[in-house]
Amino acid sequence: MLGFLLKIARSVINHVIQVITQQINLIQDAITAPLRSMVQQVLGGVWKGDGATRFVQEMTSEVIPQLVSIGSLNFNFGGVIRRALDLMDQADRQATQKANELFDVFHKIINL
Repeated sequence: MLGFLLKIARSVINHVIQVITQQINLIQDAITAPLRSMVQQVLGGVWKGDGATRFVQEMTSEVIPQLVSIGSLNFNFGGVIRRALDLMDQADRQATQKANELFDVFHKIINL
């Protein structure tokens, strides 16, 4: 019974992680797309000079990568949750195995 409940929990949690990942990707794209567009406009010649060069460098090497890295926290979080579920499954299998071994011992004692 517990194994069945763990399977349901795993399915629900995987779905929730998937939905959260999709939402974070949408937010990440909504935030970075305008910045990338500005960088492209500057590279296209809308703004020239040292300030334009620094703007492009900071956006492409610092700002946009940092915004993208915020989204990677979700992927790490999801991985940790999946590892926790794997540990729960492993513990359930071990507990079931031990219970079956104990049942076998009691069964042998009763049938002596």
